Amino acid sequence: MAPQMYEFHLPLSPEELLKSGGVNQYVVQEVLSIRHLPPQLRAFQAAFRAQGPLAMLEHFDTIYSILHGVPPLPGASSYPG
Repeated sequence: MAPQMYEFHLPLSPEELLKSGGVNQYVVQEVLSIRHLPPQLRAFQAAFRAQGPLAMLEHFDTIYSILHGVPPLPGASSYPG
């Protein structure tokens, strides 16, 4: 059986990850609040230990929520565009 192929497209802005654009596209289903992140982060860590990087696909909302909640660094630019 041939391995399944994935295409990965970088969005121009993080908000584009919140919009569904097609079949087999990873989008954010829910941006988790700070209160809900600790148990989800523990679940992601356990899955990452067991599955490696593929766990990121299963826990996409958790990863996005962590990055979404991080304030930008002073003087840092956002996505190029």
